[in-house]
Amino acid sequence: MMRPRAIVVLAARVAIAGVFLWAALPKLWDPGTFAADVQNYRLLPEALSGHVALFVPAFELVIAIGLLVPGYQRGAALLATGLLVIFSGAMAQARLRGIDLSCGCFGAAFEAKVSWWTVARSGSLSLLAALPLLLSSPEPSSARAQPERLTAES
Repeated sequence: MMRPRAIVVLAARVAIAGVFLWAALPKLWDPGTFAADVQNYRLLPEALSGHVALFVPAFELVIAIGLLVPGYQRGAALLATGLLVIFSGAMAQARLRGIDLSCGCFGAAFEAKVSWWTVARSGSLSLLAALPLLLSSPEPSSARAQPERLTAES
């Protein structure tokens, strides 16, 4: 039987994996719209927007898969947490600068204006993504080779 802590960690990993998968797919299908969303934040040079629009959804997809694959879960949780903190910061700066834009969080499939609610949602998701890091311990690596001892007979 799973301990309550393990259940919470599993639920957090599955939930964040679902969010990242849901976020990645529409952006992968329509990178042009996502590139425009990235550009609207006015954080990057225009020349980088297309590259970021291709990289971010692929990265989200890799993170989603990593959250579900044993051995990669803690690393994926760390990457998910960091990415969500970056997203929260980008949205917060847009609000503070008075930039009116769609968050681009889920591509064109789910248009949502950047608001303090979307900043809070992203921040809350970053806390959820951090739970596997905070509540689970790293798995010991059985792949670590023990150094061979040299003997006089060698």
